[in-house]
Amino acid sequence: MPRTLYQDILGPDFAKVPEQIRYMHSFAREARGIADVSRGTSLAARLICRLAKLPEARMGVRVETSFEPIAGGERWTRRFDGQPFQTDMMAGNGEAYPCMLERLGPFLFKMQVSATEQGIDITPAEVSLGPLSLPLPLAPRAVGRERVVDGRYSFSVEVTFPLIGKVFGYNGRLEPAVLIDDTEAV
Repeated sequence: MPRTLYQDILGPDFAKVPEQIRYMHSFAREARGIADVSRGTSLAARLICRLAKLPEARMGVRVETSFEPIAGGERWTRRFDGQPFQTDMMAGNGEAYPCMLERLGPFLFKMQVSATEQGIDITPAEVSLGPLSLPLPLAPRAVGRERVVDGRYSFSVEVTFPLIGKVFGYNGRLEPAVLIDDTEAV
């Protein structure tokens, strides 16, 4: 049975998205590729990266991503040269826009998800730290983009903090490596 998180979030707009992106979000259980990882250079950015155990900045890093079903969504585990970075993604409910909830440690990002013929854009609409809702001008900001470049699924993510600027980012390409049917047959 295909994964449905993005179909649940986007509804009929999921059909607008290029085939390679729809395939990644429907049938990939694991994906592999190459990414460039960057970090902010300020002392505060370096400290946040260290405390959050975010991957080191490197170019041409081998990246593997697994998509594991959880209650109400998926757990995405990204491994940059084996170094894990994990978030939980769930479909938002009752919003006036297509919404995804992403949990990273104590932060919960309520993200607006937009689908076009070019791909998917993900931008924060609300951010919470534990039970506290943070005003957007004071909150970390994570912006994601999914596109097709040279016929391949491509992604970019950049995380910034107010007064600090860029903290962390990564971009690259992935190919489905293990499909849902492959894992269910085992």
